Amino acid sequence: MTIERFMLDGFQNEETYARLVQSPAFPLVRDLQFKYNLKVVRRTPMYGEPDNDSWLMAHPNGIAVGKAFVQKVRKNPSPTVSNEYCFRTPFYAKERGSSREDKETLRSIKVSSLMASLARHNVVKSSAELEHRKARNTSTAVEQLKRSLGNSNKSIDLDANEVHALLLMALGRSPNSEWVKVDQNKCQDILDKYEEADKLRKVKLEEGERMFLNPFWMIGVDEFGDYLIGKYKLVKSSDGVLVSEKVAPFKRYRSYEDVPELIPLMTMVKVAYENAPRRAGVIPVTDTFDQNLDSVFFYNTAPTHYDHAWMITPCST
Repeated sequence: MTIERFMLDGFQNEETYARLVQSPAFPLVRDLQFKYNLKVVRRTPMYGEPDNDSWLMAHPNGIAVGKAFVQKVRKNPSPTVSNEYCFRTPFYAKERGSSREDKETLRSIKVSSLMASLARHNVVKSSAELEHRKARNTSTAVEQLKRSLGNSNKSIDLDANEVHALLLMALGRSPNSEWVKVDQNKCQDILDKYEEADKLRKVKLEEGERMFLNPFWMIGVDEFGDYLIGKYKLVKSSDGVLVSEKVAPFKRYRSYEDVPELIPLMTMVKVAYENAPRRAGVIPVTDTFDQNLDSVFFYNTAPTHYDHAWMITPCST
């Protein structure tokens, strides 16, 4: 047994590893590593059980999958207390359960039985599936970019009589009543707004293509402050739909400083948002397009063990 086998690259710690191999949950961790090649990211204390640990596990790319842990149970009428092996993941839920935690957790007093249940119900999602789920967040960034650049919708600011008058004029006929008439100045103002809306729509299209049809960094930060970093771009599928294409796979880092290419930009992000009310790492937990940093910031939910605050910015390759 080696630390490299059981702990995620970049997150290996001898003290944590020593605690892991002595943990009652280690037999489950060992089988999860063997069958799914999952790695321990870190120890997370159990609520209300300071001497018990759960182990956050991830694929080798660092995308967290779930937690392995043990709970003490007594099966009535037996007085004997047994270890119950548990695996909890937000990517699977049983139909029945007393709480969200209960629905997301599979249990057994035998590791082999629990592993069989995980396989039977496809509980441990593959690295490719979870990476695809993360990459789909790009669609949120696209919409955020468009919203931040302004409103390019065209609203109808004319009443029915004015529309009636314009229809007559468009067909070469003159309005023929005191109600069916139109204010030329009002028409000019609306036309100017429409022209500006078309210009803005063109800007949105150009900015969207520049930002997303070329390779970009996709940077997520979870509640621990760990960075999940990869490179993607959008391409058109055979049916014309934009889909994410991987340029470089995700990898989990303790700090953005572990990626030298990102240090200058992320340092500017840190300075720009040091007073932001909510941050994950140096990334603000907000929805905005920052033109000065040429970056889109967005989030779907507050950062957790599994969810991230996101940042997308162009990259060179």
